Amino acid sequence: MMAKLEHEISAYTGALHAALRALPHAERADIVQEARTHLEASAQAGRLAVTLAAFGPPDAYARQFLDGQGMHAVADERDIWTAAGNVLGSMFMALLAVMFVTVAVIDMLVPAFGIWVNPASGAVYFGHAGMTTRAQELAGVWLPVGALLAASATALLSYASARAAWREVRRYLKASAAPLPVSGQR
Repeated sequence: MMAKLEHEISAYTGALHAALRALPHAERADIVQEARTHLEASAQAGRLAVTLAAFGPPDAYARQFLDGQGMHAVADERDIWTAAGNVLGSMFMALLAVMFVTVAVIDMLVPAFGIWVNPASGAVYFGHAGMTTRAQELAGVWLPVGALLAASATALLSYASARAAWREVRRYLKASAAPLPVSGQR
């Protein structure tokens, strides 16, 4: 009879352990050990069926630990790092957009500025044509057009990344303002 009860306890705690896989190992082990100890005491008192019914299915019992505390801290940390990455990405894209606009403006103001190739050596130059007298311009009038299109695309990406960062920051602040669970409650 005791072997059957031990099998029921092992099956329940095994399923509970699997349901808590999102928690850190130490926290998961503590919860499973606490549940096992309680179930073993209930089995010795002849009340295992009542205790299992009170606990409910392992997934439902695990959900109170996942919803209550552990996953919010992990999600909050992920949210803030996602926001930081989005901010850096947005700043990088904005810098690229400014660089493309600068190239377009310089090319329009200084006609000798562009992308040049030396037919004798095959060397490609970016900048002023004065590097060699035989240089031929590669992009021509398309350099400012391409630069402005690239600036528009990177500015759009920068805007989208900044909006995503703001969304993550708001989510982080909202989660940080949520009340913490009371110690001892699970």
